[in-house]
Amino acid sequence: MQKALNLVRHSLSDIYPQGEIEGFIRLIFDALCGYSTTDLLLNRHTELPVPVTQQVVSIVNRLRQHEPIQYILGKAYFGDMSMIVGRGVLIPRPETHEIVERIVAMQGDVRGRVADICTGSGCIAIALAHKWPNATVEGWDISTEALDYARRNADANNVQVAWIERDVLAYTPAHEPRYEIMVSNPPYVLDSERKGMDSNVLQYEPHQALFVPDEEPLLFYNAIADIAQRELLPAGVLYFEINCRMGEACSSMLRTKGFVDIEVYKDFMGADRMVRCVKA
Repeated sequence: MQKALNLVRHSLSDIYPQGEIEGFIRLIFDALCGYSTTDLLLNRHTELPVPVTQQVVSIVNRLRQHEPIQYILGKAYFGDMSMIVGRGVLIPRPETHEIVERIVAMQGDVRGRVADICTGSGCIAIALAHKWPNATVEGWDISTEALDYARRNADANNVQVAWIERDVLAYTPAHEPRYEIMVSNPPYVLDSERKGMDSNVLQYEPHQALFVPDEEPLLFYNAIADIAQRELLPAGVLYFEINCRMGEACSSMLRTKGFVDIEVYKDFMGADRMVRCVKA
């Protein structure tokens, strides 16, 4: 075990900061051995089985290629829930989980119909379905591959969600309002922001779920707001995760479309991250 720990630290020290390497170690040995941080200390002189040692070497080699640890291990944590992830689906982020917690706190118990638009791995829809067992929750996405992950995640977390393959940019909204809440974490990273992003994101995560043209930064927000105007019930609530540079622009767009009680909220890093508004 001690040799394996030394291997991980030495092999990755020229690529990743020390704190991130220690995080990798915790995740790797939790996945391979079920070890907690305390277990790592207590078992540092334990003889590891050869297959485990081989897996550690393989994981280190993939990390050296900047592959996300979540894809290597096949899972990502979203709060206290585990989500199955892999190439073709966006890795859930802590700021998205923070938004879910804020939504639950603001809404209380929900028993109506809820739509999570651009659901990806299904993390938002699944977390809301878990918190609101009496609600009817849907998850929409254009990607068949992402919806396959979402279905598996719903099964693994024992919740019921209706998954719908839908391109929101081409969708014609229904005329009859039916949703109490709509939530969306759509693509919002500007093409010009690519140059400042880590290679593990650019090389591995699906660009379809990340990027929008610089000339249309609110491309998905506009389309989803139009859907919400048609399909939200009166006084229904729309929540967006946003690019931290787009709080005012998104608020202005929603105001133009007739939404009221528009608020922008910051994430744990102090950046604008969520917009909430109400259908008049």
